[in-house]
Amino acid sequence: MSNYLYSTSFVFCLTETYPSCSNLQKTLKLSKTDYQEICSLLNINPSEDWRATKILSKMLNFWNVKKTKETLKKLIKGKIVLIFGPGPSLEETLEQLKESLPFSHDSITTIAVDGAANALLEKNIPITALVSDLDGCFNLLQKNVSQTTIKVIHAHGDNIQRLLLLKDIIQKGRVIGTTQTKETLKVRNYGGFTDGDRAVYLAANFQAKVIILFGFDFGATVGRYSKPDEHTSHFTTSARKLLKFKIAKKLLTVLPQHFPESSFFNATINSSLETPLFQTIEIEKVVSLLPKERHY
Repeated sequence: MSNYLYSTSFVFCLTETYPSCSNLQKTLKLSKTDYQEICSLLNINPSEDWRATKILSKMLNFWNVKKTKETLKKLIKGKIVLIFGPGPSLEETLEQLKESLPFSHDSITTIAVDGAANALLEKNIPITALVSDLDGCFNLLQKNVSQTTIKVIHAHGDNIQRLLLLKDIIQKGRVIGTTQTKETLKVRNYGGFTDGDRAVYLAANFQAKVIILFGFDFGATVGRYSKPDEHTSHFTTSARKLLKFKIAKKLLTVLPQHFPESSFFNATINSSLETPLFQTIEIEKVVSLLPKERHY
């Protein structure tokens, strides 16, 4: 049973699972209205997105997905969730954080956005979850690197071939499937559109206590880790990518008001995400958000 809550721009769907239960589970999703608008803006074929969703769903085992989702919820709920985007500021950010932040702290959960996973692994930073549509970390996944990391794999019409090539890893690994169109029992809509904002929506829906963004530049330059299989240096943002950035920023801007119990911070160096609902925080001050009695 679903209830639909609409606003005038970028509408969201709030679904209640098992409404007869006292402990309702609510998920903020990308709505059909938003999806149709985005398809129009980016010339996306909804039929291909649905085909990709069905292909991914067929690969997944329901009970494995359920178990993996429950594990990830436990790792996110009530935790400080650090989300690393592949923006050009990422490398400088990681250098600063390595000096000040205890990534092994049990209050911290780390989410890598697509190709950013490559940068974190190079710095030996543990990754709790990887959110990806397979654009920026396909080779990494193909090598089955970091097997303990939970993979949140997104299905859309442009990555069907990659899904098929990763079939064995998807079937055997710790994988959660996501979609931006109709859901199946095994592939769900957790909100957001690009890998970055989808990772933030996932953390909010799984009840993170604190969410901190890094490498969410959204600027005229794309970080090399956005597509490390294709680029060895930063590159100019295309018109299509700028449009995706605009969509992502709009979705992120409205997110915090739906989760007042969570705190949202942006520690990205020179980010163009400008909203008071994401408090700006300097990287060296991130450690101050950890429980004081647990500092190392």
